[in-house]
Amino acid sequence: MLGIGKCLDHLMALHGVLGASIIDYASGSTLGAAGRGPASHQESYSAGVTTMMHTTMKAAALATVGNPAHVEQIVITAGNGFHLLHPLAGGTQTRMMLYVWLDRGIGNLAVTQRRVNSIAAQFSVN
Repeated sequence: MLGIGKCLDHLMALHGVLGASIIDYASGSTLGAAGRGPASHQESYSAGVTTMMHTTMKAAALATVGNPAHVEQIVITAGNGFHLLHPLAGGTQTRMMLYVWLDRGIGNLAVTQRRVNSIAAQFSVN
């Protein structure tokens, strides 16, 4: 099992990852961060990511196709890279998500998504 520090280390070791965070999306608090990112504005940044997660979850609850209550990953394609939001499942972790900022030029989105799934499965706050 991976704790916060090791989880961030594993995320940052992925090819093309610029930054990574573990965020409590119920409160908008950052539990840990590594790499590049808006460190001087970490709390407002986490709040923005949290808002994106809440908005997506509400939209998924209104969906009529498939399993609307389950959001596995959110990918945002932006000029400065790919932004992955991965909600964690199970126990106290249901309040948390992994956030990964991936360089568009050198990162591989599909590979990163698979590896983030694997890292998330190993994560534990205990």
